[in-house]
Amino acid sequence: MKGKALFLVAGAAGYVLGTRAGRERYDQIAAAAGRLWGNPKVQETVVDLQDRGTDMAKQAGAKLSDSAGAVAGQVKDKVTSGGGSGDSALGDQHHTRMPND
Repeated sequence: MKGKALFLVAGAAGYVLGTRAGRERYDQIAAAAGRLWGNPKVQETVVDLQDRGTDMAKQAGAKLSDSAGAVAGQVKDKVTSGGGSGDSALGDQHHTRMPND
């Protein structure tokens, strides 16, 4: 019984000491990360990357808009001209008659 009590006391002491040391190390890492993030050069780089990303997104959006407009124009031309095949705007369609038609 004495051995179990000693084991529990030693385990509790180890836990408390380990937790305290772990927390101190965590605080050190968090402080270093905060200093790095607050560095003016890092913030300048972040702003530059955000601006580049915004510009690239605008360019991609403009290209997509142009492409969508061109495709819409092609579809409109096909629909209004009959698509280049058949008599109707829907092209050649084969109609199956039902027996009671």
